[in-house]
Amino acid sequence: MTRQRALILGIMREKCPEHLTADEIFSHARQAMPHIARGTVYRNLKLMELDGEIGHLEMPDGPDRYDANPTPHGHLLCDSCGDLADLPVVGLIRDIESAIGTEVRGYTLTIRYICPKCRAKKRAVRF
Repeated sequence: MTRQRALILGIMREKCPEHLTADEIFSHARQAMPHIARGTVYRNLKLMELDGEIGHLEMPDGPDRYDANPTPHGHLLCDSCGDLADLPVVGLIRDIESAIGTEVRGYTLTIRYICPKCRAKKRAVRF
């Protein structure tokens, strides 16, 4: 593993459970390795995704994010603040495979909601 790739993976694991954008990862990487190029970060993220080391989350209203946890799981996306949190979905693949009668190779599940912090802020504003 190259030093750059190890650095990127370390940043992602250290910031876990945050789901960082490529630019955020690049910013953190520059602090540790000032001469690292943006293209190096993007290229390594793509290779790490293809190798199954990390997850890649396509975001509908903003830049894509990367997940240090490559195992299948869902996400909760707050429509108010944009916070993205892991959502363990135990047994989902098994249930889907049973329903369709074939193997599931992967899935993307993002549930949009208003997180507890944003709900509390909205309630506080009403009073």
